[in-house]
This record gives sequence, C-alpha cells and structure tokens, in this order.
Amino acid sequence: MTILIIHLVVLGISLAAPLGPIKVEMIKRGIAGGFWPSWLIGLGGVTGDFLFLVVIYLGAEHLFQHQFVVVFTYLLGGFFLIKLGISNLSKQHSFKQEDMTTTLAPWYKTFFVGFLIALLNPLNIVFWFGVYGSTLQEMTQTMSHSLSFLYSLFILGGIILWNLNVAFTVHFGRNLLTDKFLKNISVVAGGVLILYGVRFIIRFGKEILAFI
Repeated sequence: MTILIIHLVVLGISLAAPLGPIKVEMIKRGIAGGFWPSWLIGLGGVTGDFLFLVVIYLGAEHLFQHQFVVVFTYLLGGFFLIKLGISNLSKQHSFKQEDMTTTLAPWYKTFFVGFLIALLNPLNIVFWFGVYGSTLQEMTQTMSHSLSFLYSLFILGGIILWNLNVAFTVHFGRNLLTDKFLKNISVVAGGVLILYGVRFIIRFGKEILAFI
C-alpha cells in the first residue's frame, strides 16, 4: 500500500507541476501579494479537482464526458483565460514593488478565480476523466470502493504539496525582483493565458466543424 500511496502522490504532482493556467496565475498573484494570494489560487484549483474526483467516484462522469459539455468547456475556458490574460496586460503598468499590495483582490475572489480555472480547463477534465478514471477502476479491483476513494485523496495531496512549493518559492523570491522584471512577468503571464485561451477556442472551432 505504501507504493500505491507514493504512486498516487507522484500522480498528483505530475498533474500540478506543468506550467499551465493555474501555475501562471499562482506565480503572478504570488509576486504581487506573496504566499496567501498564490496559495488561494492553488486552493481554488484543488477544490475544482476535488469536485471532479467526487463526480467520478459517484459514477456521474458521463455527464462531463458528453461531447456537448466538452466542446462548451473549450469555449467557456477559452474566453475566461483570454479575459484573465487581458486583465494581466492591462495592469502591468502598475505592477511595481511599492504598490503591489494595493492591487490585490479579496480572498474569496482570488479563490474563485482558481476554482474557475480548474473547472473550465479542458486539459484538467482530460486528466481526471481519463487518467484518474482508469486509475480508480484499477484500485476498485483490489479494494473496496470507499477505500479507493480515500486513497484517491493522496492525488490531491500531491497537488497540494506542489502548490505549496510554488507559493512558498514565489513568496520568498519576489523581493529579489526589480520593477522592470515584475512588469515583464505580468506581460508574459498575460500572454501565456491568452495563448491557452486562443488554443481552446481554436479547438472549439475544430470540434464544431467536426459536427457539421
């Protein structure tokens, strides 16, 4: 069982480690406000992940796997990320050390942004309903359904560990950055989010054309 736990934690870290929309936003918020804004984005993302995990455990994954839902998620996720990226670019002129904390959003709004990114990210859906779905099936062959759910929480544990790593790293490293570098980070973060959004909308267009 120890090997299984390590496997599930590593699986969670492998989901959290790539530089996707959640990590870009964690880094940007962490540079602006330190540990807590960064951590709240990650916590919101983990909450979305937990929702996916529960849906799969309850056997309702077919609702999210429906082609219409997947295609609609590409559209919503694309526009949401583009809006978030444009917001980053529009604020980059005030992204300086002396006025970082004045631009911070309330904690619940920061949390909700992380939650929405996780919920509307098609790549996240692919992981949970593809990789985790098959992992859950394997576990239920050797243990009870309820026990397999408890072991599945170690995946979230891996995600939380990596998010803590990112939040702490950004928190302790942000004071070493110059104002010019902070502005560049904001521009790059906004650009990456917009690229992800455009990518999702293009995928939406391809899926629509496939229906025609």
